[in-house]
Amino acid sequence: MDFLKLSKEQITVVKTTLRSINSTLLTATENEKSLSKGLEEMATHEQDGEIKEMFTAYSLLLTINEHAMQLNRAIDKCRREYEILIDAVIKSQKGVIQPQLITPAQILEQVNHSQADMPSDISLPIPTSATYQHLVLRIVTFDVFLKGKFLVYVIRLQLTNNQFFNLYHALPLPIKVRGNDS
Repeated sequence: MDFLKLSKEQITVVKTTLRSINSTLLTATENEKSLSKGLEEMATHEQDGEIKEMFTAYSLLLTINEHAMQLNRAIDKCRREYEILIDAVIKSQKGVIQPQLITPAQILEQVNHSQADMPSDISLPIPTSATYQHLVLRIVTFDVFLKGKFLVYVIRLQLTNNQFFNLYHALPLPIKVRGNDS
C-alpha cells in the first residue's frame, strides 16, 4: 500500500509539474506572438519613416534644451556682472574700491610692469611681493567718476624717493656783537 500511495503522490507531482511547464510554454508562446507583432509594427513604422522622424524630433528637442541651458548660464553670468557693476557704483560713492574690478594683487602687478618706465630713484614704500599686497590698500587713493557709459577709477599710489639727504642741525652759538655786553 505504501507503494501505491507513494506512486500516487509522484503522479500528482509529475502532473502538477507538467501543468506548470504547459502554462509556461503557453505564456512564452503568447509573449513570442506579442513580440513578433510589435516587431512587425516597428518594421511598418520604420518603412513609413515614423521612427526616423521620432528620433529626429527627439534629437532636435535635446539640442534645443542644451541651447536653452547655455542661454540661462549666459543670462546668469550677465546678471552677476550687472550686480557687480551696481555694487561698484554704490561703493565708489562711499570711497571704496570694488574688489571684483581690481584687486591689490592686480595693482601690484601693474606697478611691477610699469617700473621700467619709472625713474630708478622712485619706488613704492612697501615691497612689491605678493605677501605685502594687503598693504597696498593703505597707500592707495582713488577718484571715481562716471564719464558717459564708463565708470572710471583714477588710482593714485604714494611713491617714495630713494635719494639720500644729509641732515644738519644748526646750533646757535653765542657771539659777541658790538654794543652788546652779553
